[in-house]
Amino acid sequence: MTANDTSRVGSDNSVSHRDESAEFTVEHDTRNRRIVEEIQAVGGTTTRRDLLSKIDEQNLKDLNTRLKRLSDAKYVEIIGEEGHQLIVLTHRGEQLVGGEL
Repeated sequence: MTANDTSRVGSDNSVSHRDESAEFTVEHDTRNRRIVEEIQAVGGTTTRRDLLSKIDEQNLKDLNTRLKRLSDAKYVEIIGEEGHQLIVLTHRGEQLVGGEL
């Protein structure tokens, strides 16, 4: 085992290999795409309960988080009051399913 050399001079070539500017978008997540594809497969409108039974999401909380992200990104629209909402695929969501995005 080697000891840390505390007398080392810092390098001016210290470049992070992580791409901090890379953006992970909603459409890059395969689970989000699966949700959008499932909504499209049932005619473009569904409910949380029906969606949860058709996808591999573990629980309603996770599904709600994903639907919020999809809604914020304009892939789906959530219509109605809490507890009685419909999930509707938007034109942008249809483009995602069709591979146009």
